[in-house]
Amino acid sequence: MILGIMGGPRVPGVANSIVDGKLVTQPPKTALRKGDWAKVPVIIGANDADLAVAPSQNKDDLFALAGPRAAEARALYDPKGDASLEQITGTMLADRTMIEPVRNVANLVAAGGQRAYLFRFSYVAESQRGKVPGATHGAEIAYAFDAAPLVLGKSATPSDIAIAAAMSGYWADFARSGDPNGGDRPKWPVNDPNVDRIIEFTNNGVVVGPDPFKPRLDFWKSIWDGRQ
Repeated sequence: MILGIMGGPRVPGVANSIVDGKLVTQPPKTALRKGDWAKVPVIIGANDADLAVAPSQNKDDLFALAGPRAAEARALYDPKGDASLEQITGTMLADRTMIEPVRNVANLVAAGGQRAYLFRFSYVAESQRGKVPGATHGAEIAYAFDAAPLVLGKSATPSDIAIAAAMSGYWADFARSGDPNGGDRPKWPVNDPNVDRIIEFTNNGVVVGPDPFKPRLDFWKSIWDGRQ
């Protein structure tokens, strides 16, 4: 749970990092900020519908997660007031729980002088489109290991197989050299906190460009920064 690891509010039913004084001697957030971590290149990312769950019974309860800035959250996630509770939960909780905290880790790694490669996975198998809200928790694993045909079976399509080949290619090159780039795949840029750029695995292929989630993620970052 990346939010818990980075010192955010506890998520019911999910364990945070455990400081045992031996293996883990300080909160991971503190270690990253102090530079007390193994200086190695990092791949890190989240899925666009990653752990998007909350016990909220209505919109007011959901926006209350933003505390005194609930009105700002409403303006970001339900500007016209016509989004369903399910839709808002899907985007807002994924941003809050996984996507922004993951970006924060990548930025801390970069601030520590090491290369971080930040990604977002939003690809949905063709046979599952219209049935799921997006790429849910763990959905990327089959593609990172080039196992889409094994997991999807006969429903695997050329598109599913192609995105798995591309993603696993990045992972294999990263394992070999610490740099995921190679072959004729789109160039995966090193994360730069000062440049709005991300690689995304989408239903339309691999896309590199500005992060469409940036305004929402910046909102949550400002909340976390205000609580420190």
